Amino acid sequence: MRFRILIATIITLGITSTAEAGYKARVLVPAGPFHGVHGLAFGPDGYLYAGDIMGSTVHRVDVATGAHRVAVGAPLGMADDVAFAPAASKFAGTMVWTSVGVGRLYAQSEGGQPRVLADSLPNVNTVGFSPDGKLYVTQTGRGNNALWLFDLAGQAPPKKVWEGNLNGFVIAANGFLYGPQPDLGAVIRINLDTFETKLIAEGFAWPTAVEMDDQGLLYVLDFNAGTVTQLNKDTSDKNIIATIEPGLDNMAMGPKNFPYANKLYVSSIGKNGIFEIDLNTKALRTVAAGRLTAPGGVAVLGTGDATRVFVADMFSLREVNAATGVVKNLINVDGMGIYPSSVHAGKLKGRDILVTAGWFTGRVQIIDPSNGAVVREEKNFSAPHDVVVLTDGSMIVAEAGVKKLTRVLSDGARETFADGFQFPAGLALADDSLYVTDTEAGSVIAIHLTTRERRDVVKGLKQPEGIALLADGRLAVVEVGAKAVRAITIASGKVDDIATKFDVGLSVAEPLPKTWIFSGIAEGPDGAVYLPSDTQSALYVLKTSVGPSSFLGALRSLTSGMFR
Repeated sequence: MRFRILIATIITLGITSTAEAGYKARVLVPAGPFHGVHGLAFGPDGYLYAGDIMGSTVHRVDVATGAHRVAVGAPLGMADDVAFAPAASKFAGTMVWTSVGVGRLYAQSEGGQPRVLADSLPNVNTVGFSPDGKLYVTQTGRGNNALWLFDLAGQAPPKKVWEGNLNGFVIAANGFLYGPQPDLGAVIRINLDTFETKLIAEGFAWPTAVEMDDQGLLYVLDFNAGTVTQLNKDTSDKNIIATIEPGLDNMAMGPKNFPYANKLYVSSIGKNGIFEIDLNTKALRTVAAGRLTAPGGVAVLGTGDATRVFVADMFSLREVNAATGVVKNLINVDGMGIYPSSVHAGKLKGRDILVTAGWFTGRVQIIDPSNGAVVREEKNFSAPHDVVVLTDGSMIVAEAGVKKLTRVLSDGARETFADGFQFPAGLALADDSLYVTDTEAGSVIAIHLTTRERRDVVKGLKQPEGIALLADGRLAVVEVGAKAVRAITIASGKVDDIATKFDVGLSVAEPLPKTWIFSGIAEGPDGAVYLPSDTQSALYVLKTSVGPSSFLGALRSLTSGMFR
């Protein structure tokens, strides 16, 4: 799909002070409707219900207009998949969803409140009902691969009925379950009476969901290929009917007796949206979509017309045109990708590089920004929130899971660089020191790179995350708990406001970290400051024509109260 190029709204303030005159702010990438869309299901009211993991929300969507509202809010609404009990069930209309991040299964009757059906279900993934109302749930990945039968009344204990990797499934009227096995690139059939398994088709890149139409034809969603394939379950014949973009997650068939019967609805975390495929004409229509999904870290390379802005968008690494706001993928969404949460620009052997960390996957990567190629990868870190590269090619990683900074040498050897933190999150290099935000302690800490002597630069902040060195020598810190951006004088610890009432900081259920989507910040060589908003799935830029050294005073006035 083509996206309209944003014509940014330019705001010029009539500031009488000479130092604060002539500054402009604009939305570089506008807000998105969701934070990545996962499970889909039509409710008995005819609305489409969409799970949003990163936003911890279930949305109710009007597929005709794209209008949407919150059906279940954060943090209880974290949903990887959604399903409704059929009319044959005594619980008809009850919505059930899987909260993968916290391992819970929720249910909510019509007009009722959410209740926990099951807890301690790691990697709980897909949920679906048989036509007679039986509730089936899968666990998928990391050693937890099983199909369970649940009692919606909560009277009988859950029963494991099948073992194996299984994602978004559909159950036919004849009692057969059809579902994908992503790691095998296959679609299988399971007899829910005998649990005999049959291979239906293979050769997919990373299939994540299967649907069925009234004629008994299957539709297979391929996450990595970004395709929707029609599949004859009897002959295994395939026909690709739509190609959208990698990152397709789930599907729902338009219900009978509604205007959108015989239409297939597809969710995308790559496009942060929902798409409609007319199964008669194969026409593709956007119901709702955004440009960014869950923006966190940000980095800048180049100057002037060659300025390139990179955003760690959780599921992919994006490049944003600094002039137009046009977004493209430097690294596509991938079922086995790093899931980047932070990104920095740097140099290695005289060449520009990007370095990114993925706290969810425990991986860090050095990336060639010219083509997105992974130059180096290191794995098995404990919740790495940020990473920087030193001039000698070694890396320092903020391992929040073990409350320390780890130095990784060029040969891969590791050593503890510094420890004793509560939750090390953001990193920034300046001359001979490394600056660290400790989210739980509420402090910014300076550590000398050679002597490793450390001192507190400032204390008393509320959930500081992203940190960057500004051209005037101060540090810019995103104080998520205060919804603000601060400028900190390194020598004195003096704190000034850059922006207040900045819409940042998504809610998330415990025990997940507060830094669910790491909030980054970066300054370009021309003095422009780039601020992602995780709550809005947007990117803001604040810029002056005067130059970076005079920038901060104007920025404070410009942004106070701007982001609501």
